[in-house]
Amino acid sequence: MIYNVLYKNLEPMPQVEQHLEKKIQKVQDLLPTFDDDAVKLDISFEKHARREEYYTSLTLAIPRKTLRAKEQGFDVFNSMNAAFDELLREVIKFKDMLKREHTYKARRAEKKPRK
Repeated sequence: MIYNVLYKNLEPMPQVEQHLEKKIQKVQDLLPTFDDDAVKLDISFEKHARREEYYTSLTLAIPRKTLRAKEQGFDVFNSMNAAFDELLREVIKFKDMLKREHTYKARRAEKKPRK
């Protein structure tokens, strides 16, 4: 996976980088079937100019789809965790759609006898 990190109004911190590596690894574990060159993750951290508020935006470009998550928080770690949680939910939903699992659930509901 190719990833780019952008900081706006914020200095890069080693603690954020370490935590970021763990989160990126979780995303990579969910996407083993795609080539490393085909998956691109853009990460943007932004601090509000006047308030103590942080924004994290993630854009994951995979074949056939672009997934995006944007969250805000009063701490870099809170906004990053929330954004990655949202992105992981979207990746799982996309993989289920590729496997057509949404149709299996509908078929199971049709076959159940009613009482």
